[in-house]
Amino acid sequence: MTQQEWINQINERQVEVNTLIDEYWALYSSPSSWQFWYHIVLLVVPLLLLYRFINRERFFEILFYGYTTHVLVTYLDSLMSRYGYWEHPYMILSQYPFTLSINASLLPVTYILLYQYCTDRKKSFHLWLLPVTAIMAFGFVEIHEQMNIFQIYDKINVFQLHGGLLNFYMFLLNYVIASLAFWITKLFIKIKYRT
Repeated sequence: MTQQEWINQINERQVEVNTLIDEYWALYSSPSSWQFWYHIVLLVVPLLLLYRFINRERFFEILFYGYTTHVLVTYLDSLMSRYGYWEHPYMILSQYPFTLSINASLLPVTYILLYQYCTDRKKSFHLWLLPVTAIMAFGFVEIHEQMNIFQIYDKINVFQLHGGLLNFYMFLLNYVIASLAFWITKLFIKIKYRT
């Protein structure tokens, strides 16, 4: 098969998958479902809280941290969904089959407010990140699994941990992402003051 034939075949399959996602969304995840409205709440409420509590003197720094978190979470989510490690059965828009509400709002805003709190008060971000990430991974993710809002597959269990410890992977991934966003932000602050 030539390169162009591969590209054409991939494109045809993507169109088929997109059609399936659109049909699935219309049946199970449209505004007629409670899950749709649940995701709307998860999208809007954290953004309203952020608007209310953000330190406007450090607006761009804090939002840069949040944007970095959002980008990293979205890339990870896309990769893990694409390779079948987890799935999000419900979405706000069929064109964005990842959890827009969590990747663009809930996780970034949670970590933004933590970043702001720790840096404003000279607290150890990485130490405070441990319980917040634990609550997200072992509490929030578990609740979403029970509600069938999030499905994590055993395939992710590369270390062959007990099935109940699969959320431990979520803890590690979220901790690494929030930490990486922290250090990227600090790097850009350092670059800013060097020039």
